[in-house]
Amino acid sequence: MPNLILKQNQEFILRGLLFGILAAVANLFLSIPIYAALSLSWGMGLCIYVLISFGIRAAIIPLIFSIGSMYLLDKPAIHIGIDLAEFITIAYLIRKRFFVVMASLCFWLFIGSPFCWLYLNSFSANANSHDFSFVFAAMQGLNGLFNASLAAMLYLLTPTKWISKHTASSDKSLSSNIFALSALTLILPLVTVSLVLAGTASVSNEEQLIKILRAQATNIGLATDRFIGEHYTVVKQLAKTLSIVSDEELRKSILLDAQANNPNFFNLTIINSDGYTNYFAPDRYNEELQGLPKNLRYVNDRPYFIHARENKTPFISDAMMSRGIISAPMIAMSSPILINEEFQGALLGAIDLQFIATLHQNIETTLQTDYTIITDKDDKVIYASSPIGLKNLERYHVNAGKSEFTPNFPVLSINGKNHPYYLAKNSFDWKIYIIKQPTELVKLFSQHIAVLAVTVVAIILLFLYIAYKLANKITFPLVKLLENSSENYISNFESIQDSTSSQEINDVAAKLRKSHNLMRDFEDQLQQQVTEKTTQLEQMNLQLAAQAREDGLTQLLNRSGFDEIAYNAIKTNQRLNQPISLALIDIDHFKLINDSYGHLVGDECLKAFAQLMQQNCKRETDIIGRYGGEEFVILMSGKDVRTHHQLIHNILTQTQNMLINIKDLQVPIRFTISIGVCSLLGNSLLSLHEIINIADEELYKCKRNGRNQLSVVTIDPE
Repeated sequence: MPNLILKQNQEFILRGLLFGILAAVANLFLSIPIYAALSLSWGMGLCIYVLISFGIRAAIIPLIFSIGSMYLLDKPAIHIGIDLAEFITIAYLIRKRFFVVMASLCFWLFIGSPFCWLYLNSFSANANSHDFSFVFAAMQGLNGLFNASLAAMLYLLTPTKWISKHTASSDKSLSSNIFALSALTLILPLVTVSLVLAGTASVSNEEQLIKILRAQATNIGLATDRFIGEHYTVVKQLAKTLSIVSDEELRKSILLDAQANNPNFFNLTIINSDGYTNYFAPDRYNEELQGLPKNLRYVNDRPYFIHARENKTPFISDAMMSRGIISAPMIAMSSPILINEEFQGALLGAIDLQFIATLHQNIETTLQTDYTIITDKDDKVIYASSPIGLKNLERYHVNAGKSEFTPNFPVLSINGKNHPYYLAKNSFDWKIYIIKQPTELVKLFSQHIAVLAVTVVAIILLFLYIAYKLANKITFPLVKLLENSSENYISNFESIQDSTSSQEINDVAAKLRKSHNLMRDFEDQLQQQVTEKTTQLEQMNLQLAAQAREDGLTQLLNRSGFDEIAYNAIKTNQRLNQPISLALIDIDHFKLINDSYGHLVGDECLKAFAQLMQQNCKRETDIIGRYGGEEFVILMSGKDVRTHHQLIHNILTQTQNMLINIKDLQVPIRFTISIGVCSLLGNSLLSLHEIINIADEELYKCKRNGRNQLSVVTIDPE
């Protein structure tokens, strides 16, 4: 009985380890992405399969592996907690004879999905989690139903003899099989298709959002280009007009009219060829202009003036701060005033960034965008939606990254929350960031998931009911047959005639009798085959055990095999007080043989020397082994040590005279050996390891003294 219990425990552990490894591999490498951070992980399905097939003891091990793999994937603690709760709940419900899919459905409807939703809304540190709480809760439930359906299908496909008889779910009656198979034939594809549809819907939503963001960015870029381009054209045309007008008063009048007609210019300024500000429009600034220090009236260091003077072409600046009378963030547009192609000054048009802000606020309202950020090519803010909190001319450091909730979208962190965004550029290399609330990505998908989840639950319940009715309809006549029969109905079938039974039922009964006889014969044959195979297996095990102790090249004992046998032999000789000798042999310059002729020739030398030792060591008490590489060992016992020494000396002499003929080599191979021997005359307490060390010291004496020799040390314990 203890042996039986031990064997059962070993089986539980082996099964648990096998399915534990499979569960970990499934979670780590075989998960199928579905939506955002969600993926179809089916490691838990294998845990449930082990639970319903082999019992809770065997299932604990794969559960630990599955949870451990989730930890390695840096999954939140909520995943581990839900997996544990799911396992415990399903284990409890199947003990109450719940169908495993029904048990899973109960858990996710009343525990798993509600708790997941509550956690993401109330306890999660991720600011985005509450936006995705419903989607994640629903998708986790679908994933759980898939795992339960997969486990149930694997259970049905598992041979009955492999199923533990002590599991609560080990009922493999015809009715239960028909019920489960009917239900799963519909439920498993249903849940799988639902998950695929969910993933497809997520991709569709992402593509739709990309189109929306791209369109909004294009419209904003066009509006910005049009606004800047129109004012840019005004500056260029006005500069050309001023180039052909020499009357100063007329110039001023033209400038004032132009500014009045284009109020988005907070000033239009004529600058002379030296970079000195001559005149402002509107006129109210000119009186104040005359009172300014000369250094504030010079703009010859400003990029818009330098470009106009040196390149004699129009120019649009990056966002910058004006100076002098007005101090405000602006975009400066300049165009040279040329007379006979000679630079006579420049016209400056300054647009307050506030005008651009007003423009884009109107665009945001029209396009229904959430947030917008516009920067120049040096990342200085030209415009930013007010909730973002960026100031004009502030350098915008893009805090972009990836979110577990929107892995296919780049995100910007705004006020501690990740927002999907789209980046575009206009013709002036301004960067336009169109930013959406995360809810935009999940809003439509949540509706799809809600409809999908309700539909799946309703269809599963309907399928379970239909499968139950179908199983009863099929098995009822068979149950009636058994109820109307005696206990020995099959064995006494010839004497029983039931006129009330249908022909099909009578045919079934007759075939049961025949099948019973065939099965009995089959079992006898199977038992005989098992006995024969068991005998063959035992013989093979003995052969394998022998092979494990042999060196494959020389057929001598390997190191571990020699140590095992030699250890017992030394103990025996110590007990009988018999002399023993251990010889450690090394082929001289064996590396040179390998380097000169190749390893195949070296192998032939090793095999030839092994045969020479076998020819000399014929006593049953002589133990020969290949100790490693070109090193061999011999343990001799009985008789006296002089006999041992003579045997070793013979091997040394014969090796010196041995010629090894190798195919394709014209000259035979010769080599010598060095031998270190440790002999014990009586009952010594030295261990095998100590004896080998002494022999090894003698061997190295031979090598130091020129090799091709024998060195012996004899120890008398008295």
